[in-house]
Amino acid sequence: VIAKLIQNNTTNEYDTVLVPMHTTIIPLRKELGEVDITLNTQVGKTATVDSFMVDFTKYMKDNYVFIAAALDGDKTPAFKEFYPKGKTEYNTIITTKLPTIMERLKTLAVTYRTQLGATISAQLQGFQTSWTTVRGSQLQQKSALKTNRFDRTAARRNVEIELLKTIHFIGNKFSGDVLRCSSFFDFNLLFGARHKSLEDGSPDV
Repeated sequence: VIAKLIQNNTTNEYDTVLVPMHTTIIPLRKELGEVDITLNTQVGKTATVDSFMVDFTKYMKDNYVFIAAALDGDKTPAFKEFYPKGKTEYNTIITTKLPTIMERLKTLAVTYRTQLGATISAQLQGFQTSWTTVRGSQLQQKSALKTNRFDRTAARRNVEIELLKTIHFIGNKFSGDVLRCSSFFDFNLLFGARHKSLEDGSPDV
């Protein structure tokens, strides 16, 4: 629409609608760019969280035997504190359950530090810190994306209002001249894309 207005604006007669269109389109383009960047960043943050969960699950699976040996077998009360539901608890873990599990493992790692040894104890305690970092980063990014999408909505609304004013402006300027009015707008953009076979009436293949 802006391009058509500029093309016909040899005597500046369209400045009334052209200037506001230019003014409002700039923030929208900026916000669309910011949403794209933020969304890509969130994908990266989510991948980091997913990677952490994969590594954590693998660690608890790989160290199942070592923790059992350190605590005198997988039937002891001490061992069952680490694996109250067996290995399956860690194989089907979800993000909402992780904070509780991390806190539990940290407490147990301190309680059974002597039996587990310094290395495993430290690793189990470290999971909570690592999770807090990666999950916190992801949540911050989600918050930023939500804010950017709200800004984009406001910017888009402003453009739509100016576009509506432009439609009325052109309609009033060329009252009754449908072809002239339509030449400023591609109304096909208002409708969903259709397969060419539907446009020319040919049957679907």
